[in-house]
Amino acid sequence: MMERKKVVVTAIGMATPVGGTAGETFDALIEGKCGVAELRDSGIGRRVGYVRADIAPGVHPAQARMMDRVTLMAQHAAGEAMALAGLDDMQKASCGVFVGTGIGGVSILCEAVEAYHGIVPKRPVLVVPAAMPNAPAAHIAQQLKSVAEAQTYTTACSAGAVAIGEAFRRIRDGYLDIALAGGAEAMLTPTIMAAWTQLHVLCADPEDGEEGGCRPFSHRRTGFALAEGAAMLVLESAEHAAARGAAPIAEICGYGVSNDGTHPLRPDSEGQALAMSRCLADGGLSSGQVDYLNAHATGTLVGDRIETAAIKRVFGVHALTLPVSSIKGAIGHAIGAAGAIEAAVTAMAVSRGVVPPTLFFERGDDQCDLDYVPGTARVLPALKLAVSNSFGMGGNNAVLAFRKT
Repeated sequence: MMERKKVVVTAIGMATPVGGTAGETFDALIEGKCGVAELRDSGIGRRVGYVRADIAPGVHPAQARMMDRVTLMAQHAAGEAMALAGLDDMQKASCGVFVGTGIGGVSILCEAVEAYHGIVPKRPVLVVPAAMPNAPAAHIAQQLKSVAEAQTYTTACSAGAVAIGEAFRRIRDGYLDIALAGGAEAMLTPTIMAAWTQLHVLCADPEDGEEGGCRPFSHRRTGFALAEGAAMLVLESAEHAAARGAAPIAEICGYGVSNDGTHPLRPDSEGQALAMSRCLADGGLSSGQVDYLNAHATGTLVGDRIETAAIKRVFGVHALTLPVSSIKGAIGHAIGAAGAIEAAVTAMAVSRGVVPPTLFFERGDDQCDLDYVPGTARVLPALKLAVSNSFGMGGNNAVLAFRKT
C-alpha cells in the first residue's frame, strides 16, 4: 500500500458577505459582525448574505459578460489564494483544481430564459459556457495553465467540503503534490429566491433595523438566510510545502463522507454521525481529541436538532463540553460554497486559537443543549484539532478535520 502523505493548507482566499478576503472574513466573524442584510433594487424581497466586495477587479467587461457571477466569485477567491501562495509557473501547471457548487451559473441561465421571453433585454452573453457548472473550475485552471486536472462537484450544500476532501485525497495518496480546492455560489435572483421559498426553509426577516433572522440552534429559529460567496484553499503535501518554504496554516488530517439514504430533503442523524465517525477514523483520531466543531447548522428547526443528535452520537459525554458553533447567523447559507467557507474558517481558527461565535443564540430548545459558543468569539489556547461538518440536500454528508501544525 502506498504511504500516505501529510497534507497542509498553505493559503486561503475568500469572498463572503462579511469580507472580501480571508483575513477580513475571519476577523469580522470573530468580531461578531453580521453580513445578512437587505439587497436593494434586487427584486428579492428578503434579507440575504450578499458579497459587497468588488469580485471582478481588472476583468475586462467583454470577458466578464461571458462569465456568471459564480465564476467571478470563484476566480476572486482563487486569485487571493494563489497570490498568497506565491507559486511559480511550473507549480501552477501541476496544480489540480477542485471546485464545489450547488447549481453553477444559474444567474446567467435565469437571465437567458427571461430574455428569451422578452422579460428583460438580451445581452451578448454566451449562455452555455457561462452557465455550465464546471465553468469556475475551467476558468481557474485556464488562468493557472494547469495540465493536472480540473474537477467539479455538485453535491448541494456539501459541495465545497467535498471538493476540498477529494483534493486532500489526491495529494495524500500521491496523485498530486498541490491543489487549489474550494467552493463558490451566486444564486441571489428573484427566480431562485422564489424556488427556495417553496421549501419553507428560509428564515423570517427580523423587525426593521434589527439583525438576526438566521439563528442556528436557537429557540424559535425559523430557517436560514440565502447567501453567496466563495472560498479557495491551496493544499500541498507537507514535503512540497517545505521544499518551497511555505508556512502551513493547518494540516488536513481527516475526511469522511456518507449518504443518508433516507429522504431527499430531511437529514438523518445516523448518516451525519457516520460521516463524522469516518472522518475521525480516516485520520486515526478519537472523538475525545477534538477541541472544536464547526457545525453545518443552518438554523432550521429540524436540521439543527438532527445535527445535535448526531454530534452526541459520535462524541458521547465529550459532546457536553465540546465547543460547537455555526457561522450561518453571520453570513447566511452559501449552499455549495458553505462547506468551503466553513472549512477555511475552521483551519484559520485552529491556526489562531480562537473560534467564531454562534450569533443571535437564544436558549430554550431542549433538543439543542450543547455549548454553542453563543454571542462572542472564544479564545481556545489549547485548540489543536477541529472538525467542520457539511451536510447537503439529498443526503450527502462531508466532514473535514484540521490539526494545528
